[in-house]
Amino acid sequence: MMTRARYPLLFIMSVVVLTAATLISYRRIGGTLIRSATSGRWPGDSAPEHPPLVIPTRADYDQFSASDSAWRAKNAPQYTVAELRARGDGTRSEREILDDRVFVLTRRGDTKGAVSVLERWVTRHPRDKGALLSLARLLREDGRTDAAVARYRQLLSLGEE
Repeated sequence: MMTRARYPLLFIMSVVVLTAATLISYRRIGGTLIRSATSGRWPGDSAPEHPPLVIPTRADYDQFSASDSAWRAKNAPQYTVAELRARGDGTRSEREILDDRVFVLTRRGDTKGAVSVLERWVTRHPRDKGALLSLARLLREDGRTDAAVARYRQLLSLGEE
């Protein structure tokens, strides 16, 4: 019977020894951390714990804006649609030329010229939905509602393809 009592006693003693060893180890680690906490930094840490708060001034924003503008001018120029199309292989399709011509005419205020260019195109390309829609919108803006409705109906008759 005595031998059976030895196993639980041995188990309890090993638990006590392991717990004591763990507490001693953690106390050493904790002491190191407490000492390093009083200095304000972790051991081996080269960065300050609290960097100084710097509020940007108007001069900082101006400097950033100037450098950003210089970078954009050098690396990210703004191109017109015509310039972007010309950057390809240098050739433009007839449809792109039409779009550019209509854009220029409407920008100049020559709606009638833009309508005539689109009508010539639609006569040659009656299934061009984009051109039909542009023509209908220009006719509507020009006050020619009946002609615009006729072009919208022509566009709807094409259906979805």
